[in-house]
Amino acid sequence: MKKSLFAVLLAVVLVSPVFATDKGTMQLDVKAGMPVNQELKVKGDNTNINYDLDTTFSLGADFFYYIDSNIAVGAGIDHIFETKIKYDGGVSANDKVGFTNVYLQAKYDFVLNNDIVNNIYPVVQVGYGIASYDFDSRFYSYSIEEENGLYWAIGIGTTIKEHLIIELIYSFDYGKITMKDPYFENVMDTTYTMIKLNVGFKFSL
Repeated sequence: MKKSLFAVLLAVVLVSPVFATDKGTMQLDVKAGMPVNQELKVKGDNTNINYDLDTTFSLGADFFYYIDSNIAVGAGIDHIFETKIKYDGGVSANDKVGFTNVYLQAKYDFVLNNDIVNNIYPVVQVGYGIASYDFDSRFYSYSIEEENGLYWAIGIGTTIKEHLIIELIYSFDYGKITMKDPYFENVMDTTYTMIKLNVGFKFSL
């Protein structure tokens, strides 16, 4: 699949006249997103479970600065609103999880000679994921502590009619959950994965 994607992008570059963005241009994007697929993996000494999650949505903003006519670097923030954790095929009425991701990023614009679809760009993001767990204490006899960790993502996007942005992002959030009482402590690694469709609006600065 990676080879096929690279071949398509290479073909676009070879057959399309390129009208590159000016070096030094700045760009601000505001976006709303909805997961196509998401999963929470919890792994510890006696635990290895994959949880499905209820549908949620996200809001975010990105800033880019073009260091070259096609290469842009920048930073961004994305808030994924809390969603219910599904247990045994159902949805928990109490336990929820959400994330706020802060990241650095880079993208490469393959600019097209097209008045409607202006470009195609791969994007890479690396940063810090802040988890927000909401466990119902009525159902737990022990304390629960969360630890944040690495966030990273890869994706592909396009700009339509100079301002409309559509992206497909595959992301990972890593962290830990510690469950403990006076008699035991269980530390578990968590991995939250998501494939998300973003739709947004681009402002040139």
